[in-house]
Amino acid sequence: MCFHSLIAVLLILVCPCALCYGQLSFSGVNGEKGYAALRGEYKLDLDNGLIITPDYGYYRRTDKEEDEAGSTSRYGLQVAYETGDSSSLLVYGRWVPTTLGFQSVSYGAGAQWQPFYRYGILKEPALKLRVGQTRYDVYRDALDRPLPGGKASITETFAHGLLALQVKNWRLQGVYEKVIKYSSQPAAGMVANWADIPFMVAVIRGFVKESAGAHVSYPTRWITPYASWVRYKYAGARDFAVAVSAGLALHFWDMDFTGGVEIFEPKRADSRRTYFSMSIEAKF
Repeated sequence: MCFHSLIAVLLILVCPCALCYGQLSFSGVNGEKGYAALRGEYKLDLDNGLIITPDYGYYRRTDKEEDEAGSTSRYGLQVAYETGDSSSLLVYGRWVPTTLGFQSVSYGAGAQWQPFYRYGILKEPALKLRVGQTRYDVYRDALDRPLPGGKASITETFAHGLLALQVKNWRLQGVYEKVIKYSSQPAAGMVANWADIPFMVAVIRGFVKESAGAHVSYPTRWITPYASWVRYKYAGARDFAVAVSAGLALHFWDMDFTGGVEIFEPKRADSRRTYFSMSIEAKF
């Protein structure tokens, strides 16, 4: 894991907010051939209905023959406003600067609604909806060769939905995300350098057109075991790929420590990738 990047994120996110209420979290994974990824965010509650969340992400690709400086970072900011006791609105933006022949800008808006606190065995249901666009500029293909014409620009329009609730002592989450439209279909051999998979810390490459997943956990006073399953499909692909994860969170005071494993394509030995994850979350 890149130590100097971790220190930089701590200074950027913590120092301006040291006297405020918030929640700081970091997640990281390490994988085969030197793969490493880091995500961090600070959720700052200004106590007037406004919640500001800056975030940072970093990953280094698995091929160690590449220059170590050939890593990718992402910077983001989300601003949410609580419109009532059970609803909120948000806007966000994220930027991946030009690295490894690729850059992108994402922006969008969304809403969250909690219809009730408890109903029978159901507790704290929440529905989150988000729509947005991502604009990509791609200069090189998957083999790091310059594209004909120098650059390809692609804009995707997407929708994202998440449903969360607690059933007795079980916490359940389901997510679905789909690209509604590409301004132009990504050509074969063209990849995006940053793609998120729900519930996974690891970053993958490619244009992900559709994903759906489920996450289940069982919180207790000291520990919380969890497991996730996600199915996703790349643009232009006919078949879906699968990723699974499982782990355990330990709770001490206002801090959580989590360790787990993430496996992409567990049933396909030729394309299987395994990552070991660790997370820290603290409340102030």
